[in-house]
Amino acid sequence: MNIEDTITKKIKNNINPFYFKLVNFSEQHRHHETNNRTDYSHIKLIISSEIFEDKNKIKRERIIHKVLSEELRDHVHALVLKLYTVSEFESLGAQDL
Repeated sequence: MNIEDTITKKIKNNINPFYFKLVNFSEQHRHHETNNRTDYSHIKLIISSEIFEDKNKIKRERIIHKVLSEELRDHVHALVLKLYTVSEFESLGAQDL
């Protein structure tokens, strides 16, 4: 299983997202000297879930970091997180994705 599949499985099993999207933008960073990881070194996750209700941005990010601790340690160099409650996500439309 590749890292993208692993991340997707962990998020879906632990977060139960209303919406989930993984964007691999590693290709944009191939020239970086510090990019010594796999093809999945730069990842963006867009997640909407009820689990984020009543949680500020830091608490939401800590949830994701805990779920993906192994992947962040061993594979992912940079992680961009867009984390929304279901109502926040629905009010956005597609403008901030």
